[in-house]
Amino acid sequence: MEPFKFGFIGASRIAGGALIPALEKAKNAVAWGVAARDPQKAKEFALEHGVQHAFSSYDELLSSPEIEAVYISLPNSDHKEWTIKALKAGKHVICEKALALNAAEVLEMAQASRSTGKLLLEGFMWRFHPQVAKAFELLPQLGELRHIAASFSFMLERPEDIRWVRSLGGGAIFDVGCYTVCAARTFAGREPVAVTAWTEESSSESFGGGVDTRMVALLDFGGGLKAQLDCAITQPMRQRLELVGATGTLLLETPFLPGRSQTERLPNGSVGPRVLHNGEPVEVEAADQYQLMVEHFVAAARGEVALRYPLEDAIGQATVLDQIFASARG
Repeated sequence: MEPFKFGFIGASRIAGGALIPALEKAKNAVAWGVAARDPQKAKEFALEHGVQHAFSSYDELLSSPEIEAVYISLPNSDHKEWTIKALKAGKHVICEKALALNAAEVLEMAQASRSTGKLLLEGFMWRFHPQVAKAFELLPQLGELRHIAASFSFMLERPEDIRWVRSLGGGAIFDVGCYTVCAARTFAGREPVAVTAWTEESSSESFGGGVDTRMVALLDFGGGLKAQLDCAITQPMRQRLELVGATGTLLLETPFLPGRSQTERLPNGSVGPRVLHNGEPVEVEAADQYQLMVEHFVAAARGEVALRYPLEDAIGQATVLDQIFASARG
């Protein structure tokens, strides 16, 4: 079977640094085209990454009959508009997280997916890594799950970065906090019944005045299960996910960005995926989680498997993010 042809809406760093390598290795997909706000940038991206076609606009890319799916890596504020346009153009869509600015937008996107019959996936690639499958395999050995702790932070030091612009959906919660929320929901297996959150905001005009820079949240999932989450774009690089049960513990030291190999050194100095069960290392193979996400998505688009994380998951995710913002802003 011919590989699924992907188009990139947005010539972003994540598209070039993560998705292009994933598609080069994927068994059932290939990078076919790219479009950017600046046509010259699209041409440069295509030349640098060996993409066959550079389109002059997003609309021109969506009108191409060759392209079967698109990867959207635009600012968060543009996700809803171009996801819906892509779905209505007959394309399946993987859209970067956060899927949209609020649950109401996600509901609109979900309706467009259902009405067109085209798949929509929020790009939480971390859930496709083998370490997550291993964690679920070991989860019953922890006894009743009682506590989840998830952290993700880094130093965002470029003042020109769009993540410093609130109107574009910038800030720590949409950028890294969403991963911690996703982790808690994924392993809880249900939605929280109560959410309490606190945030700090930037007061510097040079660094995104009014943008949330740090978040701490407590999620109550009922039945005695609580989650403690924290994120920041003004703190040293940290990523961590701990699951605590009545009789055991599980720690993923690099849950969100584990690297693509056992030797790749990560920004925090660690190397490769590392999982500890009751303090003892568990063998986990290295993998390109973006590649695994793309391969699963294509298989689902072709009807070979059911989409692992359907739209109900994206709606639940956006709803919790809404609750975090509402609690933090009082």
